Amino acid sequence: MSDTAPLGAAWKTFLASATAVGALSVLPAAPAHAVVADTAANGTYTATARLVIGDNFRACTGTLVDRNWVITAASCFSDDPAQPQNLQPGAPKWKTTATIAGKTVDVLELAPRTGRDVVLARLAAPVQGVAPLALATATPTAGEKLRVPGYGRTKDEWVPAALHTGLFSLDSVNPTAIAVTGTGGAAICKGDTGAPVIRETNGKAELAAVASRSWQGGCLGTPATETRTGATATRVDDLGAWVQQVRDTATAPTASAVHDPVKQTSTVFTVDDKGRVVGSYNINGQGWSSWMPISERPAGTKPFAGSPTALYNPATNAIELYARDSDGLMWRTYYTADAQGWRPWAGTGATKFTGSATAVYNPETKTAEVFATTVDGPVAHTYYSPGMTGWSDWTAIHDRKFNATPGAIYNPATGAVELFAVEPGGAVYHTYWFNDGKPWNAWLPLDGATVTGSPSLVYNPSTKTAEVFATTTDGPIAHRYYTPGMKDWSDWTNINGDYRFSSAPNALYNPATDAIELFATGRDTTLYHTFWFNNGKPWSAWEPLSGTTKLAAGRIPAPLFSASTKTVDLFDASTTGTVNHTAYKPGMPAWAPLDTLPGTTLPTS
Repeated sequence: MSDTAPLGAAWKTFLASATAVGALSVLPAAPAHAVVADTAANGTYTATARLVIGDNFRACTGTLVDRNWVITAASCFSDDPAQPQNLQPGAPKWKTTATIAGKTVDVLELAPRTGRDVVLARLAAPVQGVAPLALATATPTAGEKLRVPGYGRTKDEWVPAALHTGLFSLDSVNPTAIAVTGTGGAAICKGDTGAPVIRETNGKAELAAVASRSWQGGCLGTPATETRTGATATRVDDLGAWVQQVRDTATAPTASAVHDPVKQTSTVFTVDDKGRVVGSYNINGQGWSSWMPISERPAGTKPFAGSPTALYNPATNAIELYARDSDGLMWRTYYTADAQGWRPWAGTGATKFTGSATAVYNPETKTAEVFATTVDGPVAHTYYSPGMTGWSDWTAIHDRKFNATPGAIYNPATGAVELFAVEPGGAVYHTYWFNDGKPWNAWLPLDGATVTGSPSLVYNPSTKTAEVFATTTDGPIAHRYYTPGMKDWSDWTNINGDYRFSSAPNALYNPATDAIELFATGRDTTLYHTFWFNNGKPWSAWEPLSGTTKLAAGRIPAPLFSASTKTVDLFDASTTGTVNHTAYKPGMPAWAPLDTLPGTTLPTS
């Protein structure tokens, strides 16, 4: 495999974890092939990724474990591969690409696992047509035979033209790693660090470990006197919950914010690194409070994950709050000005979800609605109107399958609730509901763009226009819009298309300035903003709002308009887990400098 230090003490400098600086410089543009063994049959081990780090600075192997994520060795990206524990989360230091089944995509973000030579690498665009490899859930057992495919050197090729694979025997198991030995001449070579160590049972493959270090006996470039084919690999069979947490957190909204016009109070909610929903409030612009937990979960329940969803319900004068736990179950609490505080978290049923929820209030029916994507794929909703004995059961809206978080809006110009969601292939679909006794309309595609992440919706009352925004897989943010009288939604149009983003966008209408405000995190980990006035001019140029602060790639900024102070507050997450804040209101010369709301830490990996 790529290299890392050998198992024992001897030859300490012999090949540092990932293919070392200089070692790869003798190679052409791609990492060497893997494992001294046989060429893999066409169509097998297609989830194996070839990683190129820097300008042929290092080469490694990884595994697609989600359409957007590759798992590999942290040592591949560390300044000192012998110290993988020093790798920090965030954008990779060196430009990195992953090639999977012939498709090459940039790596945007790294999420290292504390205490192990393992990292999750987020891809700039989802990989289509390749089944991710599932993590094993059972502890490896000494004596097992394990398969290792990789893109490192072979015994006679620096850069093989095909994936190679070898069989290894499992010698011993400890709490975080396993020791293996190649059989039939198989060995893990340079370029193989991070390669999948696969258990195959009854025709089913699963990821048991990630290759870390090897003696590299028989690999091209290894002294002929070295014949040992032993290697160590980092266990991942017990990391399923961590992988899910990273997926839940990395591309979630940083927070959910809501304004209560009766109490003239703005509140922002997020999930901290202890799995709690916490909140901070600001009464009539007097400053943000310290963070405090929002009620307590029942004993024995799972921690919350991703981001909560808040909605102010004018029909009940309540703040409704929804949050999903790490097991996929959705929970609800609410707050009213009756001196009883936040109610205890209550479960909403056995339906399991992925991503975060989205919520909307329909003033025509005085109904609060919450939408979320089930783990099976369809979007489901629950609703409440005054007079009901409780919230409705979750009901799927048709059976089309989608990813993560949908987007919803009430459109006063048409009297419809509009709902948008993204298919696994990146196509955006739209449905709507009128208060006419008919069911939800069939899902219809908004063709013309392939997007990643969640859509963002906004209604502009001055033009009676509904707009949908989404980040394309190429990086720019695109939008479509609809105004009554149009035959259909407009075509997709990029907004200042030279900019590329790592997060989904978030938009709001600012009644104080009569502008649509749009926010997103760039691939350079900078927070950007643009706006549009109804004056015949195009969108403004993207302007940076975060100064030198590096923000978490993928986390979605959370904007809020506070009617009582005519202020737009904006929240985003840093790479170190702080919640950062900036604000603007008419009369200010520019957005306020980015500051930190202290007292809570968000999950970072």
